[in-house]
Amino acid sequence: MRNLILIPILALLLSGCGDTFKGKAVAEPQIAVFHERLDAGRYEEIYAAANDDFRKAAPKEKVLQLFSAIGKKLGKVKSSATKSWNVKTFNLVTTVVFGVETQFEQGTATETFTFRVAGDQATLVGYNINSLDMMSR
Repeated sequence: MRNLILIPILALLLSGCGDTFKGKAVAEPQIAVFHERLDAGRYEEIYAAANDDFRKAAPKEKVLQLFSAIGKKLGKVKSSATKSWNVKTFNLVTTVVFGVETQFEQGTATETFTFRVAGDQATLVGYNINSLDMMSR
């Protein structure tokens, strides 16, 4: 009888952890998608594909201005490398944060990407860029 109760509880716990185990693999390719859209000037696509929480965090015009400034001041992405990552699941919501060093045509930047993972989908929840090269142009 006790095993009959434990089995559904264990199954529920493990199903909630699935996104934790595959979170990095699902989310990391989205960095390249972001960079492709950024390089192509498809800022509206980045914004539209992002999570609702991303869109609620800042006015659309400001986000599009930021993306445009990145393109104008730093140019296109030449290379990027993930330097750190962290996967967390809380209340069955999985979040993956990446620290990325990116070389642009006209400078370097440290980017932080935050994605929410659900199944095989990762949506952008947060983006931050730190670049002295961008600030000085």
